[in-house]
Amino acid sequence: MNEMIQKMKTRHAIRRFQDKPIEEELLDQILEAGLYAPSAGNNQYSRIVVCQDKEVNEKLGKINRYMQFKGNDPAKVAHSISNDQPSIQDDFTIMNGYYDAPCVLTIFTRKGPYAQSDGAMIAENIWLAAHFLGLGACYIGRTGEVFATEYGLEMRRKWGVPEDMEAVCNVILGYCEGPMPKEKPRKESRIIKV
Repeated sequence: MNEMIQKMKTRHAIRRFQDKPIEEELLDQILEAGLYAPSAGNNQYSRIVVCQDKEVNEKLGKINRYMQFKGNDPAKVAHSISNDQPSIQDDFTIMNGYYDAPCVLTIFTRKGPYAQSDGAMIAENIWLAAHFLGLGACYIGRTGEVFATEYGLEMRRKWGVPEDMEAVCNVILGYCEGPMPKEKPRKESRIIKV
């Protein structure tokens, strides 16, 4: 099997991180990979905000976790995600939806019908690049809701994000704490050849 495809098969969501910063050279390579993601009509109208401020990430991460449950009892609405790398769905004591990652990326794209697609492609490139370079990553949703809050709006103004852009997703990055998750089997009958 092709080495790159084999490497893609070992990519997992990482939610437990070492308290260790990412070297600037590695981070720059990962961000560059994100910039080379496809975009609708090659518009390249996106921004990747890199936040390594622990206090800001914790505050936004708590808002993100709240948005997942919105005051509902987590035990009644959660479902199992991972035993290896538990999510806020698995472990209700995790209060930070960014899992205390040392680096949180927020992807902003131009509002419109292709915003989610453009953001997801950037996120996937970033995630794969991080994995190929020995770092852990995880895609985090609920980003639009987080950046619609008072604190989220304050941060995007502080970061200088243009008003015609929307927050699409986050990717959290860092060095994996503990062993890498085990490969999970793929469900069958997901490919239809016609």
